[in-house]
Amino acid sequence: MSDVQLASLALGNKLGDGGQGSVHELVGDPRRVYKQYHNPKDPSFCVESLEALIAVRDKLVLSGRPVDDWAAWPSAIVRSGNDPVGFIMPRVPADFTFDARGKSRLSELGVLAKKPGPLFDGITLPNRDERIAILRHLAGAVSTLHEHGIVIGDLSFANILWARTPTPRIMLIDCDGMRLQNRPAVLPQAETPDWDDPLDAGSAAPTFDRDCYKLALAVLRVLGQTIDSRPADFDPASLDGLESGVAQRIRQSIAGSMGPVGTRPTARSWVSALSERATRPVQPGLRRVVAAPSAKPELLGSQERKFRSVTPPKK
Repeated sequence: MSDVQLASLALGNKLGDGGQGSVHELVGDPRRVYKQYHNPKDPSFCVESLEALIAVRDKLVLSGRPVDDWAAWPSAIVRSGNDPVGFIMPRVPADFTFDARGKSRLSELGVLAKKPGPLFDGITLPNRDERIAILRHLAGAVSTLHEHGIVIGDLSFANILWARTPTPRIMLIDCDGMRLQNRPAVLPQAETPDWDDPLDAGSAAPTFDRDCYKLALAVLRVLGQTIDSRPADFDPASLDGLESGVAQRIRQSIAGSMGPVGTRPTARSWVSALSERATRPVQPGLRRVVAAPSAKPELLGSQERKFRSVTPPKK
């Protein structure tokens, strides 16, 4: 999609206001919204990185579903004259909201890390099987982004939404906060308190490994229904009743997330750990090598080949 001029947009209600920008309805366009940066002239703002995120959007496919089904991904830069001031992105579908005390709220993943309370009266929260399906979809989304060289950075409760229907799944928001590897971020990437990696505190920029550590935090906090637990605090009783193979893989993955930087389970391995059937990737050294058959020119003969016509049999 080409760039859009701000003057051509009919802005509706403000839907949200964050640290870097505000989100607005687009009149007559219920499926998209506009995010306007508070300070687009900030010297750290890198429009080229935003353009790079937009350029890769068509490659981001998860289980056959385009990125707009599972992430509010930027689709076009909005300019005021020549100056970039924001971007267009998909609007979060109603499936990723719930009504609480007469007010519509985004279904942030943190809801699933809390014990049931008055706020959730009348709301059907996901059961454990649905929670595992939601976390598996999250791991698949993280894996897809990593496979395309995208570092998420601020992977936390507020940036992950969940839905139960029609299938348990997630939607990532604040996607302009992510960055392509070896590129600067659109704006300096944020870090949510209590989601830091204690073994990677000295690293300036977010990394794939740090994303995977935060993915482990999301898993153990949702399954254990705790908002700030760490891998060392994991309660194995939270897996009681699960199929033994699934429970074992989750325990092993959480234990692995406490390992040194660079050794944590990948997002793809988390997909397997959270699946009913475990998969084991084939290592290159274990592949069976079959030698190509040798040529046998003697079978072709040296005389000119002749063909005879064949008459089909009569019926």
